[in-house]
Amino acid sequence: MAHTDYYLDESGNTGDLTTVTSEAYFTEQRMFALAALGCTLDDSFRAAFDALKTAHRVQSADVKAKQVYHKPRFLSALLELLEARGCPLFIEAVDKHYFVVMHIIERMVMPYVGDCDTSRKALWMKSVMADHMAVYAPPEIAHAFASCCQSRDHTEIRDLYKRIIAWGQQSRGPHPDVAAGIVRLTRDSLKDFRKLPKARAVERALPVPDTNPAGKLIWVLPNLSSFTHIYARINRFAQKRVAGITLFHDEQLQFGDILQQSKDMAEALNLKLPLIPADFEYQESADLRFLRSQDSIGIQIADILAGFVARYVEEAIWGETPMHPEKMAIFERLVTMGDQSLGTGINFVAPTSLVRMLGIVPQPNV
Repeated sequence: MAHTDYYLDESGNTGDLTTVTSEAYFTEQRMFALAALGCTLDDSFRAAFDALKTAHRVQSADVKAKQVYHKPRFLSALLELLEARGCPLFIEAVDKHYFVVMHIIERMVMPYVGDCDTSRKALWMKSVMADHMAVYAPPEIAHAFASCCQSRDHTEIRDLYKRIIAWGQQSRGPHPDVAAGIVRLTRDSLKDFRKLPKARAVERALPVPDTNPAGKLIWVLPNLSSFTHIYARINRFAQKRVAGITLFHDEQLQFGDILQQSKDMAEALNLKLPLIPADFEYQESADLRFLRSQDSIGIQIADILAGFVARYVEEAIWGETPMHPEKMAIFERLVTMGDQSLGTGINFVAPTSLVRMLGIVPQPNV
């Protein structure tokens, strides 16, 4: 069954990651997740969902992930319903620290200079360097990058280049060749930084900011990139035929305009990227609307899926107690329900070592 309605909601959104203090650096809500599902919410689906709630004593009219995370039988039955209805699932699971490190690699280590930087080899190199830095570099480097975004100070940014180089030179990780590559490329970037006028140099070294409704600059938003990536995955799944598709996103009072602008920009750029699960070449445009979760069980189900994945990964990686076998089975089922070639399933924006700790063999995206 071809679904034309897709419902999206997120979990773990703490806003601009550059505003997180070093003292509270992702000690809670380390993971962000955005989930989307294609679904036809006809009367029979609504009746089946209501029956699930009744059977498992879920009484709220607006079901949230935190209410059902510890109800694995409800979650299992929900997945059975979604599979029976042929509902494709698209989930982005983002380690926030890794996400900040990705921006450091993209802007300060191996910044874009031409089409060669979006080649399969270049994207692979960036992912390898981000993996290495996220695991082996001290978190103070990410803290310093966040501070640079807030200050936009030329001297502070120059010092961070030097700090990255010094860390790479002293790195004692298992991949000295990767560390050496980071040092070499960062030195080249620092040379270019010094040649440019100060304002242009600062602009080149930092992410392109968005502006919220209050006029404040926002630098690093995992919900924004996750949304554009899921849209590209839906474009892959729909074989570029997205006209007639409507994306229903949970109401976003602060980020709604930014999400719409990013969708429009992605369609206008029409990038040809060598990504397996996502297709950023748009021939058609989907519609984007915002709904309150209490008005849509589709949004509620997306919240349940995103919340489960974010909470499960945090417990499995950083928790102090063994995982519940039924939760493990649900997570494994979510993983196996996906088909990367179609764009469905869970896409991990995280170090490969973290993915392996979850019992998953990392799949290349390029």
